[in-house]
Amino acid sequence: MKSKRSFLVQLQILTKRMTLRVIRRPLAELPNLIISAFFLFVYDGALGGVFGGNASGTPFDFANGNFVNFILPVSIVSASLSGAASGIYLVEDIESGVFKRYQSMPISRWAIILAPMNVGAFRVLLQAGLILLIGKFIGADPAVGNIGFLIVLSIAFIWGMGFAGYSVAAGVKSGSSQGAQAATFLFFPAIFLAPTFVPREALKGWLETAAAYNPTTYVIEGMRSVMVQGWEPDVLFRGYLSACLFAAITLTFAVISARKATEKA
Repeated sequence: MKSKRSFLVQLQILTKRMTLRVIRRPLAELPNLIISAFFLFVYDGALGGVFGGNASGTPFDFANGNFVNFILPVSIVSASLSGAASGIYLVEDIESGVFKRYQSMPISRWAIILAPMNVGAFRVLLQAGLILLIGKFIGADPAVGNIGFLIVLSIAFIWGMGFAGYSVAAGVKSGSSQGAQAATFLFFPAIFLAPTFVPREALKGWLETAAAYNPTTYVIEGMRSVMVQGWEPDVLFRGYLSACLFAAITLTFAVISARKATEKA
C-alpha cells in the first residue's frame, strides 16, 4: 500500500510539472485545434449537402440526415495528434539532463513515462471537448442524447493516452524533438486509411483491407455508433477495446524504450 501511494505521489508531482509546462505555452495548442476545426467545417460544408440531409432517402443517406454527426469523430481523432507534444517534452528532459537525474532518484520508470502520457491525453481531451462544442454549435446531435458526447470524449481520452505513449516512445528512441515529431506524423495517414468519409462497407479493394486492420477504424466507428446509429454495444466495445489495446501497447513500448535509453546512458 505504501509503495502504491508513493507511486501515485510521484506520478502526481511529475504530471503537475508537465502540465505547468503546457500552460506556459498556450499558443502551442492552437495549430492542431485550428486544423481539426477547419477539417470539420470544410468536410461538413463540402460533403454535408451530398451525404447529409439534402440526400435523404438516397443511397448516400448513411448519416441519417446529419452529416455533422458522421464526420465529427474524424475531427476528434485528428485532434489526437496534439498528444505528439508528450514525446517532445520528454526529449527536452533528456537533452537538458533532467531525465538522467530522474534515473538517479528513487522514482518509478512507469511514473516518468506515465506523466507525459497523462498530460498528452488531457490535451487531447481538452481539444476534443472544444471540437465537440463547435460541432454542437453547427448541429451535432448524438443519436443517444447528450451522453453520446461523454462517450466520445472518453474514447478520445483513451486514444489520446495511446497516441501520447507512441509519441513518448518515439521521442526516447530518437532522442530528438524533430524525430518525435516526424514519427508521430506517420500516424496521420491512418486517418485516411479508415472509413473517413463513408461507412466501411462502402470501401473497396486494398482500402477495405487496410481499414479492417487499422485500429483508427474501430475508434471512429465506436464514436459514430453513438452519434449516428444509437446504442450498438458490439461496435462501441470494439472502439473501446482498440483504444485500450493501443494505449497498453504504446505504454509498454515507451517503458522499454526508456529502460534501454537509461542503460545506454
